[in-house]
Amino acid sequence: MSVSDRVIIAGAGPVGSITALALVQKGIPVLQLEALAETPTAHRAATTHSSTLDLLDGIGMSAAVIEQGLKARHFQYRYRETNEVFAEFDFQRLEGETNHPYAVQLEQHKTVAIAQNMLKAFSHFELKREHNIVALENGTDQVRVTSETPDGAKHDFTARYIIGCDGGRSFVRKSQGIDFPGFTWEERFIIVASLFDYEKADKYRYRNYIADPDQWCSVFKIPGPDGKGMWRNLFPVIGNDPEEVVTSEAWIRARLDYCFPYARDTEIIHRNLYTVHQRVAAAFRKGRALLAGDSAHINNPLGGMGMNSGIADGLNLAEKLVKVWRGEADDSIFDVYDRQRRPLAQKYVQAQSIQNKETLQAADKAKANARFEELRKTADDPKRHKAFLMNSSLINMAREAAAIT
Repeated sequence: MSVSDRVIIAGAGPVGSITALALVQKGIPVLQLEALAETPTAHRAATTHSSTLDLLDGIGMSAAVIEQGLKARHFQYRYRETNEVFAEFDFQRLEGETNHPYAVQLEQHKTVAIAQNMLKAFSHFELKREHNIVALENGTDQVRVTSETPDGAKHDFTARYIIGCDGGRSFVRKSQGIDFPGFTWEERFIIVASLFDYEKADKYRYRNYIADPDQWCSVFKIPGPDGKGMWRNLFPVIGNDPEEVVTSEAWIRARLDYCFPYARDTEIIHRNLYTVHQRVAAAFRKGRALLAGDSAHINNPLGGMGMNSGIADGLNLAEKLVKVWRGEADDSIFDVYDRQRRPLAQKYVQAQSIQNKETLQAADKAKANARFEELRKTADDPKRHKAFLMNSSLINMAREAAAIT
């Protein structure tokens, strides 16, 4: 086997690491190139949906995710002004549709760690950190990748294919001239982490959305550094105040006071400010360069769509790569991957995450009340309740994708 007879994966986040695991388990050599020295522990994705847990069953990873995470059977919608719960959804309604009728709350860096620990068992896997990809030649028979390390040295690698799992600013995508249409939300988002127990204080579930026309917010429980529990608040940042203002104690305390007055004195453990986009790549494949996860599509975090749909991308792609590797299919099967994943990223991931945000922040009171009433009726009706969960857990997306040839 030549040194070129492998797959290069750009990026060692959850999508890149899980895709690598699926490939090496089938005997395909993988070289993973990651620009960072360590996996970031900043507060980002934390929800693993039923459909994703089902996929992780297939690579032997779901048990560890469940063991380290928190099972979230319910999620709530509340009015900010009155704190009244106007809709609650129960994943148990998905019994018989999934092996896992619940979501799991686990920080994405812990999901990465599980995958990377499993990868250590394979001699045909190699992870090179602090290798920033600076050039990519997409040839007829192979790809040639050049990376740069912190000492300024350049390193050349060849492979049969490269999978770009290198995030929203993906070098792989940009190097191939693939457009990334969509938009950027006017407001930024800030995540605030604390040890305040919202469940004990006011019977919050592990996932909660609080609707308000001026300042919507949400709160979620995660295992936290010691596994004993930590809560994340998510607030929109409206306006152009500089980072030092919106990450200040005063600004955050004001938002807590508005949405969660009983938590105003809690100690703030962590804060993370970021810009939010809604974009889908114009193609998920160009020659021997393939895209998965945030390099292919990005969205706002409401509903936990991003990491989950990205993992589904990676495992779908890995399955097709195995067939090509074994001579069971030619590389036109990657066009099927594009057809299965790209349009449905628009239909489910983009549409659902945008709708989630618009529901929480509807400024027109009449329209807002109509949306809230519709959500309440959906939660109260068994058939609509289940249908809502089939979409929000991405089960329908997975089934629709599998039917596309």
